Amino acid sequence: MVQTSGVHLVQVTPDDRVRQVWFAAAPRDGAVTLVLDAVPEGWSAALLGTQLEPNEVALLHLKPGDVRKLS
Repeated sequence: MVQTSGVHLVQVTPDDRVRQVWFAAAPRDGAVTLVLDAVPEGWSAALLGTQLEPNEVALLHLKPGDVRKLS
C-alpha cells in the first residue's frame, strides 16, 4: 500500500455514540492511530477515506502529526 501524506478525515465514535469528525495530518496508514492517541480510551475511529486538497490543508494550519476535531 502506498503511504500518502496529507490531511485525512477520521470518524470518531465516543461513548455517547454521537459521531465526530477529526482531521489528522499524517500518512493515510497512521491517521487513525494518531487520532486514537488523542481521544479517551475506549473510543473508536475509522478512516473516512477522504484526503483534503492542498488549498484546504493550508487553511487548517496543521503540522505533520497534528490532529484536530472538526467543530
